Amino acid sequence: MTITEEERQTLLSMVEDVAGPEVREVTIVLLTYKGELTDEIIAEELDIKLNQVRKALYRLHDLELADFRRIRDKTTGWFIFYWKLHPEKIGSLVSTKQRNVLERIKSRLGYEEGNMFFVCDSPDCSRVTFQTAMEQDFICQVCEHRLESFDNTKIIAVLQKKVSQLEEILH
Repeated sequence: MTITEEERQTLLSMVEDVAGPEVREVTIVLLTYKGELTDEIIAEELDIKLNQVRKALYRLHDLELADFRRIRDKTTGWFIFYWKLHPEKIGSLVSTKQRNVLERIKSRLGYEEGNMFFVCDSPDCSRVTFQTAMEQDFICQVCEHRLESFDNTKIIAVLQKKVSQLEEILH
């Protein structure tokens, strides 16, 4: 299957984001050779250890971006794995990642909406929930300044906007 340069870059970016730079390098080799490759060929091409290549290939397999067929070598009795990339499945990976991000943003939105926050006047100190502020007698534990109410409506608005954008993309 032929993919566009934009699809290729999206695939490589997502693979690196989700699985790391080593898996990205293995993906580049699989994309370059277009077809089935053994883990030994990939290891030689990248000049890295065979077990590192196998880890990367299994990670691609877990992401459903690659699969393999296995053949027993008649002389040695060992299995040879022939790996093939499925770049057309990147859309599914992107959607899964977007759904995960959406769930995290919704969780954060619920936290922001469900709590009242307090801060001191020092930029180095963190905001705290009402419960924590009450337990600390409304005194910052770091700088010992008085804790004042914090208006998080802008944070809530940004999170609501992100939720709407992602829901629109996913539907």
